[in-house]
Amino acid sequence: MFEKTDLDDLWVEGEAKEKEYYYDKEDYECGSIESDDQIKSIEKNLGFKLPESYIFLMKKHNGGLLKKTCAQINRKKRYYDIEGIFGIGREGECSIYGANQDKAYYEENLIAIGFSAYGDGKIYLDYSECGTDGEPRVIAIDGDDFDNANPKPVVLANNFENFIKILREYDEEKEADVKFAPDDKIHKLVKKKVLIESNMWIYILMVIVFIISVLGFVFDIFILRLPIGIDILLLIFLVFSSIDTLKRKYSCWYDVVEEIKEENGIKQYILRDTDRKMFFIISKKEEISVGDKFLCTTEGYAFKYDK
Repeated sequence: MFEKTDLDDLWVEGEAKEKEYYYDKEDYECGSIESDDQIKSIEKNLGFKLPESYIFLMKKHNGGLLKKTCAQINRKKRYYDIEGIFGIGREGECSIYGANQDKAYYEENLIAIGFSAYGDGKIYLDYSECGTDGEPRVIAIDGDDFDNANPKPVVLANNFENFIKILREYDEEKEADVKFAPDDKIHKLVKKKVLIESNMWIYILMVIVFIISVLGFVFDIFILRLPIGIDILLLIFLVFSSIDTLKRKYSCWYDVVEEIKEENGIKQYILRDTDRKMFFIISKKEEISVGDKFLCTTEGYAFKYDK
């Protein structure tokens, strides 16, 4: 359980900076768990079986302020700020028992396990789909949604263990986009496609200028011969542009087409995890469907990935 997860680096230890947290560290911490009977007693009072991963974590550190407060949802830099996790205890507003005494109408199948770092949001174990003895997913509900008849939850993880694994320190959020340096094979593919696509306008313009110049010589029209100098300048520009492209080390990531929209005869491909606008390089022969894998680059290019 919690393999390759540094649980010791999860919590705020020592004196926390109070200005960064609404509650004090002591409000969350519930002391050591004396026995499994204590856990079963609280489960009985709550009416729900607590996840084994949550119990495992609380036996090591029974609640507290989080050092890793950023729950990253996906690569779109969407994240949810969490202040701390309630410990297994009965005393105080930040114990799992104390926090779940006065429930709102929409919290019938929810167990609050923490507060958001901002506003009145809460983090919950959601038993609405798994039942009282099942493995609940972890969701968040913002304070702004409390007055809605059916507040919309933000799904953080499919279970508590995965929820802990996605937590990261706030500064790390800046690196939320997962990128990688491609291997030689992928690098050659990226450079070839970028080289052709980014310089396409130069190729077309050079051909047009060349044809005009040839017509000038054929029909002995002096004014039409002049663009040959422009062609030479375009060739020089193409050489330097190509050298720059070939020297680059591109950072890339894989993504999947989530939705295809068509407006005025132009298709738009919506990626699952990438929020930025990408320039899709697709040949006329390529058929694109929902679920197709794309190779994206930091320069804004997206190519259909074919092993």
